[in-house]
Amino acid sequence: MRKLFALTAVVAAFSSSQAFAQAKSHEGFSLGANAEFDRSSVDATGTGAVSDSANSTGLGLQAQYSWALGSNFLLGLGATANTGNRKAGTYANGNDAYTKDRYSIDLIPSIAVTNKVLVFARISSVAGNATSSNGTSTASIQGLGYGLGFRAMIDNNLFWQAGYDYVKFNDVTFSNGTVSSFKGNILSLGIGYKF
Repeated sequence: MRKLFALTAVVAAFSSSQAFAQAKSHEGFSLGANAEFDRSSVDATGTGAVSDSANSTGLGLQAQYSWALGSNFLLGLGATANTGNRKAGTYANGNDAYTKDRYSIDLIPSIAVTNKVLVFARISSVAGNATSSNGTSTASIQGLGYGLGFRAMIDNNLFWQAGYDYVKFNDVTFSNGTVSSFKGNILSLGIGYKF
């Protein structure tokens, strides 16, 4: 009986350290760059009343630190900056609606499927600016984002990743009386380096 108990304890310890090694292989600081394909929309009432959407592309830059929280779970904290103007549609007066200078603080719970593959969720507090193509109306915007994705290691440091994020900004009122609501669906594909 003692031999069986000792054998069970050794197998359990070995299994848990191997599983913990899965999470540990994804732990640490990482930097990444993503090509982003953005389908955004604007719903506006008042002077520029419209409901429209548009496609745009851009670059997303991210920094993240992840901590292993047991056998295969990790928790990451990160920041993301989205470059360029992201067109959301066209107002009734013909001016284009954009979001720009977007950045977020991200909370990223993850599961290490293997020591090379990770799946994650993302909850983000997002901020930026909403503007029109004529440059006369600009306002700060804030919102929440939710996403899912995966990361696969190419070697011990390089990885590639893909993800989907949904962002909804709070309604914003411009000086001309237009009230606008911005949303975005973002598909991303990128590469990064884990230190």
